[in-house]
Amino acid sequence: MNKEPLSTQAEHPEFASIVQLVQSGRYFRRLAPEILCSVLKQGSLITLEKDCYLIREGSEAPPEMYILVEGSLAILSNDKFILRLDQTGDVVGEMAVIQSAPRSADVVTESTCRLIVFPAELFAVDASSPLASVLYVLFSHILAAKLRITTAQSMVHRSRRVAALGKVKVAVVDVNLADRMLAKSAVKNSWQGAKIYEFSDPSQVVDYDETSRFDLIIADIDFFGDIRRDWNRTSSLVKTMQLRGAHIVILSKSCRNPEDRKLLIKMGVDDLMEKPCTEVDLNHLIRRVQSWYYKNIELDKAEAEAETDGLTGLANRRRLDQFLDALTTVYPEEKQPFSLIITDIDSFKHYNDTNGHQMGDVVLKQVADLMMEKVRRGDLAARFGGEEFVIVLPSCGKNAALRVAETLRNAVELADFPLQEGQPGGKLTTTLGVATFPQDALDVDTLLKKADDCLYEGKRRGKNVVVAAQSRVEVQLSEFTG
Repeated sequence: MNKEPLSTQAEHPEFASIVQLVQSGRYFRRLAPEILCSVLKQGSLITLEKDCYLIREGSEAPPEMYILVEGSLAILSNDKFILRLDQTGDVVGEMAVIQSAPRSADVVTESTCRLIVFPAELFAVDASSPLASVLYVLFSHILAAKLRITTAQSMVHRSRRVAALGKVKVAVVDVNLADRMLAKSAVKNSWQGAKIYEFSDPSQVVDYDETSRFDLIIADIDFFGDIRRDWNRTSSLVKTMQLRGAHIVILSKSCRNPEDRKLLIKMGVDDLMEKPCTEVDLNHLIRRVQSWYYKNIELDKAEAEAETDGLTGLANRRRLDQFLDALTTVYPEEKQPFSLIITDIDSFKHYNDTNGHQMGDVVLKQVADLMMEKVRRGDLAARFGGEEFVIVLPSCGKNAALRVAETLRNAVELADFPLQEGQPGGKLTTTLGVATFPQDALDVDTLLKKADDCLYEGKRRGKNVVVAAQSRVEVQLSEFTG
């Protein structure tokens, strides 16, 4: 192991570039450069070959902390893969410094790695001194950043959970007819009342109605051959299933390969099962998913009380603000655009003045119900105020957002609202404005304004239309600070 002290910039010619690399990491974007320089100078740059152990499970050795500069690390427990760290600025070992306990996992290099190591003696604390080590300042920053990112990821993923009891939908995706029949039989036996949708090709799932939701998806990915070589297509399919399904089970021969299993887990798959499998094993897995489904219904009910608009049942403004903050927080890691739709009911004041606010509330509730029915799983529909609504579409570019907006516009136009014949044109309609992050704006306030400007442009054009933001913001991910 080659160890190079970073004590001064003059002694290490790479110091400036290393600081820049670490500064770009997800935990250090908000740390002042001068503080980061001061901290890194206390560490040493090390280079390790593949399959070297940084930390061993159960070890009680004096703690060291590591910051990843280049390469990939695997975290294992009982020889089972738990997590991969492969982003510059990822941190391991900090928990051992904070609490004295045997290490809870192995940390192994998966490739040649360069890391900054901070030895145990740096963490010694003089109990009689009122001063805190600069490294403890770093710890507080890292832990705060980890909490912020983890909370944001949890909030985004939570929106993909089930939202209401009933109408359980299960998709089976497999090119092999016999395997599809096996999966369908297991679902019928284990989850009575579930409606099964059958797909013989993955492209059918990608092209399927974007507003359709599934509570369970059982899919084979063997049609891709080598999933590592076809990483983009496999990842695209998994992402599509994530947006439409609460729980993804991959049932495939590819699951025999440990490296393929690791890759699928990293993509976000929930469960893996090798082919061939017995119906008994598949029944057991489906019953487990069923239990998870009903537990989440109860959890959603409890959480919804503080986050729901009382009249419409949609998310309230507080929940909307939190969700948008979460999406901008996870963007540098997940690199997924998201879109906003702002909409309101055309000539709603006229309806209220003519029919009374009580009937206006009935219309607001009916429009909200249409939104919940037509948006995708994982999207967030919120009441923005009065008759104005916002729909947030994670992992959704401009074109897909326009399709969702047009679906919503058309659904309202065709709906049967009470007393709508008295409205201008004899129908209740909506106008919708669309904007996409980061294409149209680099912060939430500007994005909301862009969508709102599009909404009012739609009003100017005569209402009952969808208008999208046209401006283009060029942004490099490395420059984005969240």
